[in-house]
Amino acid sequence: MSCPPITYRGRVVKEDGVDPFKHPSVVEWHNYLFTKWRSKKKIALLLPCTEKKPYHNSPTHIIAESIVKDKVQLYSVSEPMLLVPREFEDCYPFNDYDYPPSKMTKEEREEFIQLLTTALKAITPYHKHIIAVLPKHHYHVLSEASRLSGVKVELIPYGRLAFRSVKEAALKALKLAEDYK
Repeated sequence: MSCPPITYRGRVVKEDGVDPFKHPSVVEWHNYLFTKWRSKKKIALLLPCTEKKPYHNSPTHIIAESIVKDKVQLYSVSEPMLLVPREFEDCYPFNDYDYPPSKMTKEEREEFIQLLTTALKAITPYHKHIIAVLPKHHYHVLSEASRLSGVKVELIPYGRLAFRSVKEAALKALKLAEDYK
């Protein structure tokens, strides 16, 4: 799959007084996600973004992908990108941005929830079931976006045993995908 048509270039970095959700390439991505992105997979598994880019090089993503292979749509929940399909992880701007959740302002958190609400509404027509396994910050943000959007997401907390939680969520997603065949 080719990369989304993002015309603006420039690294997305969280800095004091700068809202990365308003970065031109991020806005372009949101518009694409909301109006053009399509998935043919019935089940979606949402994982957290990672400090390491691309996400699929992180241990938790390696575990999930080794289980679901290409049978489940993988997304990374990311500030400011919202949802990043696995197919685009190697593309700009997803492969090179820096936004530590600890630097998120209260206003940006609300913006994240509102935009994620729109993203969930955009992807839900393609998936019969959405599962998310997330650490506390992303878990609470996605829970609120799910409530506001009316999109049912099965939320699984990371807990202290993240690898086990990811494995269990991936196995559940794979079973659902096989049941929908």
